[in-house]
Amino acid sequence: MNELRVSRLVCLVMALFPALWGIFSFMNNIVDFVGTVQNAVGPMLSMKDTYNAPGQMWRAINLPEAPYIGLAVITTMETLAGVFASVGLILMLRNFVKPYQQFSTGKAWAMLGAACAILVWGVGFMVVAGDWFMAWQAKENPLSTQLGALIYMVPNALAIIIFLSHKEAGN
Repeated sequence: MNELRVSRLVCLVMALFPALWGIFSFMNNIVDFVGTVQNAVGPMLSMKDTYNAPGQMWRAINLPEAPYIGLAVITTMETLAGVFASVGLILMLRNFVKPYQQFSTGKAWAMLGAACAILVWGVGFMVVAGDWFMAWQAKENPLSTQLGALIYMVPNALAIIIFLSHKEAGN
């Protein structure tokens, strides 16, 4: 095994984070869509678990269809992360021993998947749910939304860093 093959293998392994998390998230959301709407997305959007500070409650969304739309957007982004990264994974596997330009096509797809993952888990859960909808004020397990999202986001951010830093001689 040489450095070239190991570095490509590392790219393959890192692509598994957005690919598998995206696909598994899709499966989990589809199986219990209504339960997730009622027990997670709805309470977060309505800000029911916050301190109810009057200066912040104007952000709450109480429209009955909003949690369904919210979870549909979340599910779509998670699914795109899984699909794009899976396409990248397949292309990297198919082009594993081929020239860098062919292998890097798969990396680009995997990066797109990781970017979708960062968008949903980093921006969506950590920033929007965490601070816009004040999820960090939850009476039980405060910060669980943001810390959980961090666990999902960090490996995807690391994947992008690895993909961007992976270069091969002559390219």
